Amino acid sequence: MKTRKVITIIHPYPRGLPLNPSVTTEDRITYAIELMVKNNVRCIAVVRNHVPIGMIRLEDAFKELGLQLCER
Repeated sequence: MKTRKVITIIHPYPRGLPLNPSVTTEDRITYAIELMVKNNVRCIAVVRNHVPIGMIRLEDAFKELGLQLCER
């Protein structure tokens, strides 16, 4: 299975989104999903040199991996 990176699903950074937790553009999407689930958040900041450059959403991360996010 090809390793998919966060950079493939990045969206513009919305002002006010917390920077902790965050991922970098080179982190794996699975790592970003793990952080979002662990911290009970649906989106996470993407940083470069500790500066926010974008964000990714849990739904997009699942979709990129060919999975579907189930709502409870």
